[in-house]
Amino acid sequence: MSRTLITTVGTSLLTNPDSRPWAGWNARIGNPLPDQRTVDDWLAKSDLTQASAETNTLNAIRVDRPDHLKLFHSDTPEGKYCSARLCRYYREIVECDVTECRLDALGYTHPSFAQRGLRALVHEAVKAVVESRSEGREPVFCATGGFKAEIAFLNLIGVLLSVEVLYIHERFREVVRLPKLPLEWDTEWVLQRRNFFEWIDEEPRTSAEVARRLRADPELHTLVERAPDGYSYLNAAGDLLFSAARAAGPRAVWPKAASLPPNQKNRLSRVEHHRPRGWKPFVNRLCRVDCVEIVAYDDEAYGGNRVKSIDESRGILGIRVGPVGKELPLRVETTARGPAQTALVREFFERGFGC
Repeated sequence: MSRTLITTVGTSLLTNPDSRPWAGWNARIGNPLPDQRTVDDWLAKSDLTQASAETNTLNAIRVDRPDHLKLFHSDTPEGKYCSARLCRYYREIVECDVTECRLDALGYTHPSFAQRGLRALVHEAVKAVVESRSEGREPVFCATGGFKAEIAFLNLIGVLLSVEVLYIHERFREVVRLPKLPLEWDTEWVLQRRNFFEWIDEEPRTSAEVARRLRADPELHTLVERAPDGYSYLNAAGDLLFSAARAAGPRAVWPKAASLPPNQKNRLSRVEHHRPRGWKPFVNRLCRVDCVEIVAYDDEAYGGNRVKSIDESRGILGIRVGPVGKELPLRVETTARGPAQTALVREFFERGFGC
């Protein structure tokens, strides 16, 4: 499945302390932004692990042509500049699809950073996740650059909407992953209060009006903030909860256990084929997974990822075991039914099974 890599952009392209031609650039002392062509030429020849935090992460997860890259940049001249340079590189050199998104009011000196800036991040991130899934892409957050508050909120959105979050510091090579977690959260608590969320967001409400509404539901106090203009608004956390609750689809649950015992699930014994070292313990482990019904040989498991969906409607996966070129292709039939449940089982094998 192709991915939408939703990537926050910082300024490390400009500020990393090394031998780049504009080394020492500093916005605080009024340095002009470097010549665009100089930066573009340097970036095209640079070591991506050192060029910027964003390129380090994207290089580590192997961004490629089928991927869509969505760059979120701050409402600052340097944020826009870095995003534009990265956009040009990935569009022209890597040749993948790239779009940019300015996060309104997300800047160093903007008085509405916490109110408008972070809410803009929430709105655009949730929108990108929904659009990505509607297009058949897997959304992934690359929470690398930008303000620390952006990274914190993307982690929360990732948990609430079951999106993987990736991070890597520009000085390190190992990707830190916050995987999609099999957690349930109480969307009903939010949706039962939909009238309040829609009412306060419809138009500016005076703090006195909001206070009266909150008396009937004090738990909402933490999701509202009073502004100096005499009005009260949803804070970024409140906006996050309401946006995520509306966007969250039904969560897949782990499928039921198969009816066969483990020793009756292995159907490989009668088929002649190459068997790499370690295949038997691996197949035995597969057979002990409760939702696995049958493990058999199947050429259809060749090609693509080592773990892939063969038939999502019937929960059938293809899994290959063994070194490249000597792999044993397996057909793993499970009790999962439908894309969401099959994806849940597939991800279990991808991340927790050593495939």
